Amino acid sequence: MVIFSHHSNLCTDHGILDDPLGPSISRRPIVRDVQSPRVINAAKKLLYECRSQDKPSEGHEECRYSRDTVLPTRVLQVGVNEGEACPIQLHINDRDRCGSYLALSYCWGATDPTAKNNLVQLEKGNQKHLKNEIRMEDLEQTIQDAVRMTRQLGFNYLWVDRFCILQDDHEDKKREFSRMAITYKNAVVTLVAGTAKAASEGFLTIKPSNNEPFLPSRKFSITMEDNRKGIVYIPDKPYQPVHPIDTRGWTLQEFMLSSRMLIFSDHQLLWQCKQTDLQSVTGDDDGLEYQQGLESLPWAAFENTAGPSFGAHDADKLYLWKTILRQYTERDLTNPGDRLPAITGIIAELQNVWKDTAIYGHWVEWFIQLLAWQKPEEDRAKERYLSRAPSWSWVSVNGKIHCDETIENEDAKMEIVTAAKATMSCRIVSGDTIDKHVRRTMDQYFDLDDGAQRLETKGKVCQYILLGTAREFEGFENAIALIAIEIKHRVYRRIGLAVVADTSIWEGAKHRRIELEPKQK
Repeated sequence: MVIFSHHSNLCTDHGILDDPLGPSISRRPIVRDVQSPRVINAAKKLLYECRSQDKPSEGHEECRYSRDTVLPTRVLQVGVNEGEACPIQLHINDRDRCGSYLALSYCWGATDPTAKNNLVQLEKGNQKHLKNEIRMEDLEQTIQDAVRMTRQLGFNYLWVDRFCILQDDHEDKKREFSRMAITYKNAVVTLVAGTAKAASEGFLTIKPSNNEPFLPSRKFSITMEDNRKGIVYIPDKPYQPVHPIDTRGWTLQEFMLSSRMLIFSDHQLLWQCKQTDLQSVTGDDDGLEYQQGLESLPWAAFENTAGPSFGAHDADKLYLWKTILRQYTERDLTNPGDRLPAITGIIAELQNVWKDTAIYGHWVEWFIQLLAWQKPEEDRAKERYLSRAPSWSWVSVNGKIHCDETIENEDAKMEIVTAAKATMSCRIVSGDTIDKHVRRTMDQYFDLDDGAQRLETKGKVCQYILLGTAREFEGFENAIALIAIEIKHRVYRRIGLAVVADTSIWEGAKHRRIELEPKQK
C-alpha cells in the first residue's frame, strides 16, 4: 500500500473498497492517461464551467470577455466523431463564418527529410488539394494527437500554424502573424503539447518516468495497525513543471495570449485559464500542487473595454513588460530573424489596452527607461544585426536581455521617436575625459563579446550618454548611461550600458540634441 500526503491531504494508492484508509482519504493517485474517460470528462467540465455559455452568471468572471467568434482565415475541419474515418479538410473562411475552434501550441523541432509526413504543410501549390482531404497518416504525430483530442473534446475545428498559414508566402505569413493575438485569444482552448520536443513525437502517449508518481521530496514508511506498511510522500513545495515547449520563442506569446489552456505535461493533463491557476484537470482529487513559473497577461488584456490604465500604475506595466522581455529572450528561435515577429502578438494586445506604441520592442511612453537594457556578461552577443533593428533596440542582438535598472529621475528627453528616427536631448561625456579611478569603478555591460566589441569600437572613443539616475541601497544614487560611439556627426550607435557611482562627471556637460543610429536598410 502507498499513501500520498499533500499539505496534510493524504492519498491512498488503492481503491476506496480495498484500503482501510479509503473512507478517510479523499485523494487518489494521479491519472497519467490523458485520454482516460475520467480525464477527458474533467477537461470537458472545466471548459463548460469556464465558458458557461448556458449560464453566464455562473462562469469565470475573469474569463468572460467580449470577442469575435469569427473563425480564423483557415482552420482544419476535423469532425466530432471518435472514428478516424471522418475526413480532415482545410476550411478557408472566406465568408466570415462563425464557430468554435481549438488552437495548437507545439514545438516544430527538427525536420526529418526522409519522413514523408514531415514535408506536408500548407503551400500555395497544395491548398486546393488540402481542401479536399488531408490523410491522418500525412500529419506529424503531434498534429495527429491534436486532431484526436479536438474530436474527443467534441469540437469540429482546429487551428495549426503549419496548415493554416501559407508556409511559402511571405505576405500571408506577415498577415497571419499580425492576427496571432486574436487567433489564440478567441480559441475555446489551446492544446499545449508540453512534453514534445518535435512535432514528430506526439503528446498523448504516456512517457516512462524515472521518478516517483509526483517527484516526492520526503518519503516515510508507516506501519499500520494490522502490520501492513504504508509509504507517505510529503512534497516540501509545489511542483513547477518545465517542458520542452517552454524553451521556444514563438510559444511564449501562444501561452500568454491563450484564454484557456490544456497543457499535456509530464505527469498529468493540466488546466489554466485567466481565473484559475495551474492545476490538474482533476483538481484536488490527486496529490499534486502545481506552480506556474511563467508570467501571463492580466485578464484585463482580454477585455475589449479595458482602458489604458489596466495594470494600475506605470511601475506595474514596466514590471510586466520587463518580465515578458526576460522570459522571451531566454528562449530559443530557430530563425533569429523572428526575434521581433515572434512577440508581435503580445505587443499588439498591449498596444491596444495601453494606448501606446511599441517601436522595435520599445514603448514610447517609457522609451528612456527601456533604453537601459543590458546583456548579461555570460551571454554577450557575437554580432549586431542593424538590418533587423536600430542599435538602441534589444532586437538588434540575439540572446538574453535583462532590464534590471529602474531610472527614477530621467535626465535625457526624447524629442522624436519613430521607426525611422529617434532623437533626444541629453548630456554626454567622452570616455577619454573620465578619470581612470572613476572608469575602474564603473559597471559596464557591453552588448557584444570582447572580440566583436574591439572591432566595433576600433578607432573610436566611447561616449557616455546620461539617461538618468537610479536609487540604490542605503539611498545612494547611480547614474545610468548608454555607452555609445559617434558614427557620424551627432549620430550615435549604442554599444552597451554603464552604471556609474560618480554622477558628477556630467556636471559640466550641457544638454544637446543627438540622433540614435537608425536601422540600416
